[in-house]
Amino acid sequence: MCLGKIGRITRRWDEGGIPMGEADTPGAPVNACLLYHPEVAVGDDVLVHMGFVVDVLDPERAEDARRLRSGQA
Repeated sequence: MCLGKIGRITRRWDEGGIPMGEADTPGAPVNACLLYHPEVAVGDDVLVHMGFVVDVLDPERAEDARRLRSGQA
């Protein structure tokens, strides 16, 4: 089962009319499509799954997710 990656958006751009963003995630940055959440801004914490931002996380929820995934919960 894939849980997706928690990341913070570091940049945005338009790719042929499709909003895209780069998320800084553990291991390596990933590029993700923002069509599901076009309101995402640089600095927002997000959940990326299969190349799409599928959720925007408030800071507390993002920190909880990072803690759980690192085994520090």
